[in-house]
Amino acid sequence: MQRSDPKPEPHEVLRRRREALTVRGVVQGVGFRPFVYRIAIEEGLAGFIGNDTGGVTIEIEGPAERVEAFRRRLQAEAPPLSRIDSVMAREMPLVGETDFRIVASEARGQVSTGIPADAATCADCLRELLDPHDRRYRYPFLNCTNCGPRFTITRRIPYDRPQTSMAKFKMCAACQAEYDDPLNRRFHAQPNACPLCGPKVWLVAPDGTQIPSADPVTATIDRLMAGKILAIKGIGGFHLAVDATSESAVRRLRERKHRYGKPLAVMVRDLDAARAICELTAEEEKLLLTIPRPIVLAQGRGGCGIAPAVAPGIPWLGVFLPYAPLQHLLFADRRVKALVMTSANLSEEPIAIDNDEALARLGKIADAFLMHDREILQRCDDSVMSLVDCRPQVIRRARGFVPLAVQLPAALGDVPPLLAVGGHLKNVFALARGRFAYQSQHLGDLENITGLEFFRESLAHLMQTFEIAPETVVHDLHPGYLSTSWAKEWAGERNLPLIAVQHHHAHIAACMAEHGVDAPVIGLSLDGTGYGTDGKIWGGEVLITRMDGFERFAHLDYVPMPGGEAAIREPWRMALGALHAAGFDTESQHVLVLMRTKAQDARILGRMIERGLNTPLTSSCGRLFDAAAAVVLGRGLVDYEAQAAIELEGLAVNEPDELESGYAMEMQAGNWAAREPARISAAPLWRELLENLRGGVSKSRIAARFHSGVAAAFVRAAVLARAQTGIQQVALSGGCLHNRRLARLLRNGLEAEGLQVFQHRNVSPGDGGLSFGQAVVGAARRAKK
Repeated sequence: MQRSDPKPEPHEVLRRRREALTVRGVVQGVGFRPFVYRIAIEEGLAGFIGNDTGGVTIEIEGPAERVEAFRRRLQAEAPPLSRIDSVMAREMPLVGETDFRIVASEARGQVSTGIPADAATCADCLRELLDPHDRRYRYPFLNCTNCGPRFTITRRIPYDRPQTSMAKFKMCAACQAEYDDPLNRRFHAQPNACPLCGPKVWLVAPDGTQIPSADPVTATIDRLMAGKILAIKGIGGFHLAVDATSESAVRRLRERKHRYGKPLAVMVRDLDAARAICELTAEEEKLLLTIPRPIVLAQGRGGCGIAPAVAPGIPWLGVFLPYAPLQHLLFADRRVKALVMTSANLSEEPIAIDNDEALARLGKIADAFLMHDREILQRCDDSVMSLVDCRPQVIRRARGFVPLAVQLPAALGDVPPLLAVGGHLKNVFALARGRFAYQSQHLGDLENITGLEFFRESLAHLMQTFEIAPETVVHDLHPGYLSTSWAKEWAGERNLPLIAVQHHHAHIAACMAEHGVDAPVIGLSLDGTGYGTDGKIWGGEVLITRMDGFERFAHLDYVPMPGGEAAIREPWRMALGALHAAGFDTESQHVLVLMRTKAQDARILGRMIERGLNTPLTSSCGRLFDAAAAVVLGRGLVDYEAQAAIELEGLAVNEPDELESGYAMEMQAGNWAAREPARISAAPLWRELLENLRGGVSKSRIAARFHSGVAAAFVRAAVLARAQTGIQQVALSGGCLHNRRLARLLRNGLEAEGLQVFQHRNVSPGDGGLSFGQAVVGAARRAKK
């Protein structure tokens, strides 16, 4: 529908103006064109708007003051899913148009717009879904320009229906009319469909035969309530679902999935249901309701009815709300209180997305499959977040966030095309060009061919989507990472330069870049594993960091790691190594009883340490936490990464934050002028901790004092670094910063000393943010050449 303005008076012609506006950002597939159409009509302007590979192009003509009003409203009233990164305007000759129109999309120029992220079902669509009088009543695939799948169904830009997996579904007359109406909220909603013309759902047995059912959703619920495991196809892949209130069903899922200890996410109907199982803060409630609908880690309520096997050994639950119509239909049945909804895979494999693939990979796990025929083009797990110091922190950046661009620091200028391949665990790669980096979705661990194939297909997709051909490849310094060997091979085939970036430098650079800090900072990089420039395993680092380089100011003192990677899976090894370094007789009866260790095992590890046999040295903060959990909790083996440290944090959850009450650690002076780093020894900590255990001090109090001691030691190291360098700013990064207690203690202690503290918000402090830091360091080094 178009409206013509009345013919202007002669004096108005003198004041008329025409401008061409180029808008960059997330402005396709988010209702931007109908929004622009509406405000242009309301302001009485003529011209046009169209999509291209750069974003949207607008030309407007009318009274100068109306043109100015249009530009103000363009920024102030933009649709909720849009993000405007820039608006470039130039004056144009008057044409004398009287209508405003929407023109066809064009594929021209360099791609500089973004595909929108997948968005949770909006309130309008949810009302239609549950309205018996609406033509889309109980239709599992309804959507509009304000919600629905985007990234996971898109092949390339421009974001138009032929470029998506909805291309094969020809719209019926009613859907086409909505799609063509600029004033309808489904105008150019690319996944638009209804029961007559869109995707369908059906139920299938593990052998692939269809299960007859008039209502596959209700049949699915019947099976869930009977304790069955269902594989349910969603937005970015299949979920494995069971009744979260059934202990037997949850245990059966764990056994079949081979996921024995790692917490499982729980989906509930609405915010009231989330409050019933978790002690939510106001900030956590807001986070649950954000458009990405992430899994939010929150403290669980005792006796809330959730099966203990959902999150054994920790006080938190990962809770989230329905974000797709199909999920809302599951919870519309009042029998359904809470569902475990976990990625449909065997442990550490990529999530299944294809119907045949799901049957092949999950046939021995699921009792039935709820499938549909809207193809998922990109695997994308659920995002995970938590509140650290009452502020959101990303743990896993995936659905709802990817592929939204992350801005690079202005100091880097226009960055030439670059690929940063990330690390080995929790892999995420990044493509960078111009002023932005595009991080991939969470890809998981690169430990097998399946994981590498997921990496390759995701890279090919984003390279094609954004038309980025990397001119440089950046990788981790670790020579044994699969990502490193792949980067060398891929770059070698294309004769591209390689840049190796030290792991902890990348972590701190990522935090600096998030905050636009280009001056040197004191970086506290605390994690489990990172290859150091001396060939040892780092992880408890105080670095004087620039974007293009760093110096090591201090670190946790090296301790033996008997058995190498086996010490990560078996924290009792790490504990014996730490106690040996602290001067304890690890074969004494006291230590053997404390550690529940056989004398023969302790003797073997002692000889390995003395001879340096398969016993690398590490300064890792994560391994220090593992050792403490083994001593305090008796956690000798772990089922998943960081399990021991997470349980130790959980043990202290109800203890007060008291930095001054921490166990002492010793700062052994270095020589900064000669660039010899100081060392932080944990020997005094271990002596006092073991005395507390012998003295019957509560384990929760011991866990709290341990956290406080570690935090206080790094605060002292940062204060010493300031005294030596004059630097006032501290950046916190690394996987240990997911520990909310540690992060709180560090920030409070540093700020009490007058230091300015930067923490991650939009990029994970763990290895999921590593590639962003690699891209920043790589771009900074290239710029220096």
